[in-house]
Amino acid sequence: MYALNEETRALTDLVRRLVQQYQMPLEARVLRGETLTRRDHEPGRRAAREVGLWGLTAPPEFGGANLSLVDKMAITEENFRCLTPLRFGGSALSPLYRLEGEQRARYLDPIVEGRLSSCFAQTEPGGGGDPAGAILTHARETARGWVINGAKIWISNFQDADIVFVVARTDKSKGASGISMFAVEKDNPGMHAREVPMLGGFKTHQLTFSDCEVDSLALIGGEGQGFKGAQQALSAARFDVAARALGVAQRAYEMMVEHAKQRVAFGGPLSEKQAVQSMIVDSWIEIQQNRLMLYHCAAQDDAGQDTRVQAGMLKMLCTEMVDRVVDRAIQIHGAAGCTYESPLAHWYDHQRMARIYEGPTDVHKYRVIARHLLG
Repeated sequence: MYALNEETRALTDLVRRLVQQYQMPLEARVLRGETLTRRDHEPGRRAAREVGLWGLTAPPEFGGANLSLVDKMAITEENFRCLTPLRFGGSALSPLYRLEGEQRARYLDPIVEGRLSSCFAQTEPGGGGDPAGAILTHARETARGWVINGAKIWISNFQDADIVFVVARTDKSKGASGISMFAVEKDNPGMHAREVPMLGGFKTHQLTFSDCEVDSLALIGGEGQGFKGAQQALSAARFDVAARALGVAQRAYEMMVEHAKQRVAFGGPLSEKQAVQSMIVDSWIEIQQNRLMLYHCAAQDDAGQDTRVQAGMLKMLCTEMVDRVVDRAIQIHGAAGCTYESPLAHWYDHQRMARIYEGPTDVHKYRVIARHLLG
């Protein structure tokens, strides 16, 4: 079993208390069929900030906690045991931390201070698993800045964002090195949004850019640096997705154990039935295996090693694992696990999407890991 050190356990204990006080009542509301708003999450967000849980991975000079990846994974795993986890603020996309002067004042400072929220737009209707090859959205330089044309889809968190960071092609002849990143204000008249409902009640958006004009300061990190910045963000996100899956799996496992002990059928508790025991044991083993891998790879990252392949592996394995665990938990609960009055039904929807976003399982297996091993 992986053992967290004393300092990391103190952080997870703190998160557990905050989640219990602020987020579990929100989970109960969701299970009653209510729809939460950004305002509903603000008390927990403020409470987390007051105890130093702000800008978890941001450098100290930007007011961040600068946590190790091991600490970040432990906090994320604990947080996502709840259906309505805490929403931490104060962190920005990696390229933004290198901004200076007027650019920093416009974009970075308001984000790390919590005055602005952002979302990231890379995926396009023509193909999400091959971003470097599929990006058709393009930006043309003008005397006043840049003009963006194209479309993005499956964009998360747009409804709460003030700024959209858009990846667009600035030089078609250079492949990935001809891709740049731009900041587009949400009220820009050249950007049009359409809501796209998803599994689990999530809402994503399709964004269309029609002669969308931005000034020169909107170019983030320099021309041709957009794909590199995007991949840095996605690598970190893949670790995060894996830790979320572990948190969900752990809670689902605990729910199935509790239910198996209490539910009586055919003359005894479900926990005495070998079929149920098999599902519980398999789930426990898979969770432990994936947890060991997650924290081992996070420690490698903290030691300065290149963990891009490991990030893809973890994302693939943990999201596949949580689907199996939640499915078993639903099977043990029977009809009670199929109602949206249980978090299991919500997770069944949520986690199915996790096998696709931040890179589908098949892409990680055949385009990343296989090429790494056989190249």
